[in-house]
Amino acid sequence: MPELGLPPDPHRLPPPGAWFARDAERHLLDRPKFCPMCGDGIDGDGGFSTEYWSGDSRCFMTWCGGCGWFGEVVRFDMVTITEAEH
Repeated sequence: MPELGLPPDPHRLPPPGAWFARDAERHLLDRPKFCPMCGDGIDGDGGFSTEYWSGDSRCFMTWCGGCGWFGEVVRFDMVTITEAEH
């Protein structure tokens, strides 16, 4: 019986010793997985997300193939909001 192998990993990480290995790992863990508008998956033909940096902010320019939403998803370490007085 032929041995069934796994398909190639589309998200191969660089070798652990590479200078950008930690960044590549964080990108795969932190990138948006679902559309913030409709909830469809953002992977494969369902859309895409590309990361860029603006100062200390990590921004993901994201497009959803399900609803056509295109926008920016920004990761924050901490958010402080205020509530309007009633």
